[in-house]
Amino acid sequence: MTNFLTKKLKKAYHHLFEYNTDKLCIYSQFNGIILARLSYAILHKNYILITFQDGSYEIGQIPKRISIGRFVLRDIDRKILRIVDIDDIFRVDL
Repeated sequence: MTNFLTKKLKKAYHHLFEYNTDKLCIYSQFNGIILARLSYAILHKNYILITFQDGSYEIGQIPKRISIGRFVLRDIDRKILRIVDIDDIFRVDL
């Protein structure tokens, strides 16, 4: 019985008091993670949320890659195309 209660208490503690650093917006992502997520978005045609260094953000799709560090971002309305440099990106969320 004590083993069961201990497991339940540990799960409750982890659920209430621990946090996932990947979901915090105060930490930027490494360029490798950003490139991996952008490549995944190109292949699967997913919508992504890009947060830039200045705090602005955009939701859209990545239709193609221009060079190693530059991508084309099509906004959610599919009307505006924007060239995005990887050095300007703070984080990418799928």
